[in-house]
Amino acid sequence: MAKSKAKRYREKLVREGKQDVTIKRGTWNGVNPYSKKTKTRAESLINQTNKHRKNHTLSNYDENGSFPFKREARIRVASSL
Repeated sequence: MAKSKAKRYREKLVREGKQDVTIKRGTWNGVNPYSKKTKTRAESLINQTNKHRKNHTLSNYDENGSFPFKREARIRVASSL
């Protein structure tokens, strides 16, 4: 297989005593990109139930089942400089 033009240029820079740019490249930090797997059906169902459970907890509803919209009180404080 032939070397790319960029690889030949990098090797030339190393031969001439310049810094090797491959040292600056980031690492995978122990992550193997080939070890990923898709979630099982049970894992994806658990993820979906937990995801939507956060939005509709019973503490947000009134006793008659209505959902009140809460407004945050914004308080402006005058700063004295």
